[in-house]
Amino acid sequence: MEKHKKSYIISSFEVDVQSKLRLHSLFNLFQDIADEHAEKIGVGYTFCRENGVGWVGSAYHVKINRLPTWGEEITIETWPSASTAASAIRDFKVTDKEGSVLILATSQWVLIDVVRLRPLPIAKHLPHYDVVPERMLASDFAKIPAPTGETSTLSFPVHADDIDLNNHVNNALYPTWALDGFSEEYLNANRVSELKIDFKRPAKFGFNISLKTYQIGRQSTSLITSADGTTEYARVQIDWLPR
Repeated sequence: MEKHKKSYIISSFEVDVQSKLRLHSLFNLFQDIADEHAEKIGVGYTFCRENGVGWVGSAYHVKINRLPTWGEEITIETWPSASTAASAIRDFKVTDKEGSVLILATSQWVLIDVVRLRPLPIAKHLPHYDVVPERMLASDFAKIPAPTGETSTLSFPVHADDIDLNNHVNNALYPTWALDGFSEEYLNANRVSELKIDFKRPAKFGFNISLKTYQIGRQSTSLITSADGTTEYARVQIDWLPR
């Protein structure tokens, strides 16, 4: 097993008002290189389609030293770093042209039967799933605890453009939604330094979303649920630093 590496030049449509890479765009880049590598090693979309299985993201842990800017060239490396009976771990490292580390990330994925929507054992269905045993973040993907502190609530629908080829909200949208719980003034004065996401259930087109944002000091937790609060779709924890 070898690590997979790819270079990108940040485009204007991938950045925010401060010309820095959007979180949405960052997660899309993670997805792009992960899809490419999974296909290369025989566990990607083609394999999944032919075998009635699919990969479902269950968690992310990301540490951001600096977000790249419009026109900047970056390199992303990714590799399967570990596996358990029920999940696979994939890590990422983002560097600039000088080799300085910009972003480190680790993610957890579950292989499911796409008909029964049940998890499948990795060793049985991917007996030759190899890993590079190097973790960028020593995360055990512990569940984000129930939040406390000051809270605000926002409601909005899932739009057609939020839906991916798996017919549910793309994972990259959840951190973007979490940012909607903060004022323009706060976002201009602070930046995301560390982010954790627990994915619970997939939201779909037409669902109505409730976003509750809790904050204590420089840590926030966002609960993304159904409008009536009975179904939780994701939980996002962010550590903030001044810009």
